[in-house]
Amino acid sequence: MDVGVAILGGLIGGGVMIVMLYMMIWLMPKEMKMNLLLMLGTMMVPIGAMAYLVGLMMHAMMSVVFGVAHGALLASLDVDSVAAGVGLGILFGFGHALITGTMLGVMPLMHPRMRPLQPKLIPAMLGPAPVSEEEALDPPGFFALNYPPLTVMGFFMMHIMFGIVVGVIYGAFA
Repeated sequence: MDVGVAILGGLIGGGVMIVMLYMMIWLMPKEMKMNLLLMLGTMMVPIGAMAYLVGLMMHAMMSVVFGVAHGALLASLDVDSVAAGVGLGILFGFGHALITGTMLGVMPLMHPRMRPLQPKLIPAMLGPAPVSEEEALDPPGFFALNYPPLTVMGFFMMHIMFGIVVGVIYGAFA
């Protein structure tokens, strides 16, 4: 496996995801409700410009990890062409969406600035309370299902695009 190519593919794929996400937020603000960089960044710092920077760094690190994971899968299948990289990238991107979509469902359990899960059956199991109501983020739910349908579709499409980008780069250069 060429780790450098996998890291490069992950970083470029993560960048493509972020560009797609914020283009969709800009074009359809009522339909695209997942502000990923803010969601990630506010796990560490309060809402503000620094949250976006921290979120971008966290997403870049996750893009590297998932890029290497995709690269390892592609290498294990001896991918040596762009066409094979695209086909497997679609499949791996869908799998990637399943993993991260599951993590979105449990995010309120670990996010200090996210409204807790409803209903409040066992408060200790529902995660930390947000700092203040105006700073509280809405929980995305599993696969972002708490958001409008186009957000859910965009979530899957962005992860599939990530897989395609990593597959193309890995297939072309590894």
